[in-house]
Amino acid sequence: MMRTYPYSHAANAVKERQIWDVLRAYRQSAQRIANDQWKSLFITGSMEKDGSICPADHIISKRYLQTCQRQVVGVLKSWLSNRKNDFRMLVIHSSLWKDKTEDGERLRIQLLFINKHGLWFKDRVVMRKEVIPAHVMRLARNLFRRLMNKHNKPSFRHVGMALDAKVARVEAPNKAHSAEFPYWLTLATLNPRKPIHIPLHENPYALAADGDEKAFVQINVRRGTAIAGQLGALDIARIKESAPVFSLERPRPQIVDTLGIDVGLRTLVATSMGELLGRNLIDRLSRLDAQISRLAAERQRQRLPVHSRRYDTLVNRMRSFLKNEIGRVLNGLFARVHPAKVVIESLDFRSPDLSRRLNRLVQNFGRTWFRQKLDMLSEEYGFLVEEVHAAYSSQTCKSCDYVAKNNRSSQSKFHCRFCGRKAHADPNGAEVIRQRRSLPEYAPWRSKRQILQATVGRFLKRWTGRLSGMQVNSALRLVVEGNPYFADHRAAIWPGNTTTD
Repeated sequence: MMRTYPYSHAANAVKERQIWDVLRAYRQSAQRIANDQWKSLFITGSMEKDGSICPADHIISKRYLQTCQRQVVGVLKSWLSNRKNDFRMLVIHSSLWKDKTEDGERLRIQLLFINKHGLWFKDRVVMRKEVIPAHVMRLARNLFRRLMNKHNKPSFRHVGMALDAKVARVEAPNKAHSAEFPYWLTLATLNPRKPIHIPLHENPYALAADGDEKAFVQINVRRGTAIAGQLGALDIARIKESAPVFSLERPRPQIVDTLGIDVGLRTLVATSMGELLGRNLIDRLSRLDAQISRLAAERQRQRLPVHSRRYDTLVNRMRSFLKNEIGRVLNGLFARVHPAKVVIESLDFRSPDLSRRLNRLVQNFGRTWFRQKLDMLSEEYGFLVEEVHAAYSSQTCKSCDYVAKNNRSSQSKFHCRFCGRKAHADPNGAEVIRQRRSLPEYAPWRSKRQILQATVGRFLKRWTGRLSGMQVNSALRLVVEGNPYFADHRAAIWPGNTTTD
């Protein structure tokens, strides 16, 4: 597992300008290399990270170009991998899957074969010693172009530099360097044979982390620091490769087989084991929301741009707080609990208690960072992550599967109107999410209507026999008959004999 650790630097203004010169040239070359790689994909059907580059159009050296090309191709192939998954889901959930004829099955197999091997733009593709027909290749290209147009291609205008030892090395101080700093970064510049040496401060967290340091350096621009023509603050990071806490070769302690997690802003994490972690998160966010909204309104009243150094400072403070809180809660949870699988809902960090502006900021950042942190911990602790649809999980009883809007009377109180069970709403929702694991009817791509039908169906499959034998004035029968979620099923349970007739 690779971990990135930032190191603060003490570069003077002259060295910072030289780094910025390299970064600008690097970004220009990255965009040109990306354009060439797209052409290669459309013409040859593949991208080559070690292909030749014409240095005439680039300012940076050949060593930088090699490093840049590997980074660009890695980003593009990652983007294409996501589009491969989209293509597969598009075929699986399309009307093609309903065609049970031999021709329909052959078409599906051919499309999935083309997608698996990334052959959308090849002129001739052979599968099982047979050439795939031209109309199938044309269909595959059209489907893939549709997905490419739907998702923005990676832009390298603001890319950071991922540098290997050919152009950047971190070394201990020697006679030529001051021993005041524990590390010095030697970085090649645009001037041949004139590298610069940048002093780095120690990172205690990185020092305490287990793992081997890699000969790899990242240089990025800190988000939200480039204002009013200023370039922004440069961040330097190093990479460590660490072994997972648990490996497949040795026994791993397991407290639970499957752990369900319900995520929110009032309680950050509720688990199917009954734990409530990160309470009152919304209170701190509400205070930051008031400050950000007040500042934005004041600047708009003065007809000034909303973004300013103070505004970005508050937004960065919110992001840092949310990032630290998510990391603190998840680190503590998985230090105690070692599941084999974690089931989470489709993440939604919005709250009616926050403004539209902060909801947008929290949703975009919180959802991304929560999933990144969970993925990092899954590598470290060796558990699988499965995502299910969250619709109606807060209104469903984990004991009897009854779903009703009035089951949840408040943010924290859950009272099932069918079986009478009372519980805290968040752990109940987490257990419902856990129960939805591996069930295709609760896949994230399903609509809310389909999720409601599946939830009602689960309840009826379990309780139809008992319900059909109830008297007209039975209390439980009145509860189910009065539930609008069951309107389409009343006649099937009680044919010609319902109190609503």
